Amino acid sequence: MRFNHLFRIILSISLFMLSQLVRAEPMLNGIGAHQELGKEVFIGALFSESLSNDADTLINNVQPMRMELKIVAPDGLTTRRFSRMWIEGMAVNSKADALMAQADNMVKFDGLFKGRFQKDDSISFTNTPGAGVDIAVNGVALGNIKDSTFFSMLLSTWIGKIPLSSDYRDSLLKVGDVDSGLRARFSSISPTAARIADIKAWAEPNSAEKETKPAIVAAPKESSAAKVESVTVAKVDLPKLEVPVIEKPALDIPAPVAQIEPQAPVPVATSTPAKPMTIAAATPVEAEEEEEGPALTAQSLLARQFYVSDSIKKIRNKTKYPRRALDRGQAGNVRVAVVIDRQGNILSTNILESSKFEMLNKEALDAIKRSAPFTALPAAIAGARFEFTVPMRWTLPD
Repeated sequence: MRFNHLFRIILSISLFMLSQLVRAEPMLNGIGAHQELGKEVFIGALFSESLSNDADTLINNVQPMRMELKIVAPDGLTTRRFSRMWIEGMAVNSKADALMAQADNMVKFDGLFKGRFQKDDSISFTNTPGAGVDIAVNGVALGNIKDSTFFSMLLSTWIGKIPLSSDYRDSLLKVGDVDSGLRARFSSISPTAARIADIKAWAEPNSAEKETKPAIVAAPKESSAAKVESVTVAKVDLPKLEVPVIEKPALDIPAPVAQIEPQAPVPVATSTPAKPMTIAAATPVEAEEEEEGPALTAQSLLARQFYVSDSIKKIRNKTKYPRRALDRGQAGNVRVAVVIDRQGNILSTNILESSKFEMLNKEALDAIKRSAPFTALPAAIAGARFEFTVPMRWTLPD
């Protein structure tokens, strides 16, 4: 009798542990290719314990999930561009208090990636309730963020109210009904053994220090200009530890989602261009600076995120729905890369994701132009210029 009771207890515990192991392996919810300027940058996949086509359900559910992206761009992806994708995505999909609460985690996350991503690299973020988020590149564990809320904020950049692109978000919400060709292509992408060895160096605690020491010794030998520049950056960063400049404006910013989400706009008569506008050619922004720049701190991160939120809010307030586009039932999404100088003057604009309707593409650029000049860059944001992307959306009123 006693033996039977003990046997039942052991059996129950074994079944529970087995169910937990089975439960821990998420299923493929969706897969899609993210493009910029008509060219694929990476293929991303979302795995979830329970499948869903509802973004809010996936973002808010506490369950085993994994985000995985594989680089397909021939030139790879710079760490600065990769970092900007998450910084801006969180800024426009999260409230100010959430951004501040996760600032230290974001800085830690950003510091895990110590070099340019190459074609065929695989980056994964695995959320395990109670254990946090594991970050890995090419199967090499780089670190852990012990806060599942951080995963939800990462996920919101893909499927939140203001995603990388609407098409990309839709492709991740397929409840497992994915394109077999894209899935096979995703599965076939894998890094070389040599590349995996390179990434293992990222995981070494002293690897960053070893790389930094020669740079510090060599810098004074190169030129006095380089010496002055590095000192200037240091002096710009140190005073920025004063929070008021960053925190107070941020707390007054309405939820970024509400800023960008179009309301039933009042039609505004605008002239139609005589000929289709020309989208600027793909030119690498900050080509020489992409891999450079001071490491992020919580203060500089928040300064960037709040500046992006404020700038997008300003652009939204200047955006109109062209009357002819409204009358013709034209709706769509446009995403524009904007580069400004330290005074807030526009240096360039590039359409990263265009609408099939030229009137909406033109209005996107016109709204940005009407919003200039933007606020001068705060001291916490280093560099001679600053780039951010503006997601814009026109939806027809019900």
